[in-house]
Amino acid sequence: MVKVAAAQIPVTKNALDNLNNIIKYIKKAASKKADIVCFPETSLINSKNKSYIKKIQLKKYIKIIQNSCKENKIHCIFGTNFLKNNKAYNSAFFIDDEGKAVYRYDKVNLFIKEKNKKKIIAGKNNRIIKTKFGNIGIIICWDIAYPEYIKELSKKGAWIIFCPSYIKNYGRELESYLGLPYSRAFESSCYFVSCDSANKECAQYSVICGPSEIYSEIKGKEGIIFAELDKRKINGVRKRYRLV
Repeated sequence: MVKVAAAQIPVTKNALDNLNNIIKYIKKAASKKADIVCFPETSLINSKNKSYIKKIQLKKYIKIIQNSCKENKIHCIFGTNFLKNNKAYNSAFFIDDEGKAVYRYDKVNLFIKEKNKKKIIAGKNNRIIKTKFGNIGIIICWDIAYPEYIKELSKKGAWIIFCPSYIKNYGRELESYLGLPYSRAFESSCYFVSCDSANKECAQYSVICGPSEIYSEIKGKEGIIFAELDKRKINGVRKRYRLV
């Protein structure tokens, strides 16, 4: 069993405020004995401006998150815009409970506006992450629109997929989009943890679900949700339906 959490928090343009809120919710999740807590897309640095990103002491901020994970004995997934070789990426970090930055995933499937404005560079690949709880996978927001991309992580052994997101509420297709975590969980025979922002311009919907049920969800407000996930159920589903 692994206890996971999704912290639906506001994402501001102030990276220090975001950092403080992430630390606050790491402690909240740890107090409820969660093993892994997930935060929204760009929950640390929510800016595509390279000049602004350069001003942020990103390594220092990430180190603070690493230390908090170590102190609270919890794993953490958070999103941030990230500079590498003067190119901006939409990234998600996985920090383990020893404070190690185990993996950085750069979003592969960019949303239309990200592509058109050419401020964010698409990542090239993704992989599963080996943890003490088994293999997990991370995607970011619009990646969810590509079922085969997610299923590939499941085929490689991921039994939980985490999806930090910042879903703009444009109204159109929103209800269909909000149903995708449940669909992806079924077709990929895995648990799915979708963590959105609590910003008013966003969908403000986070959910923890499996192939056959929704375990916990939150909509329209800031907060944190939890669920205990059993790998044996996923093994059973995969043996029964053979979808992956």
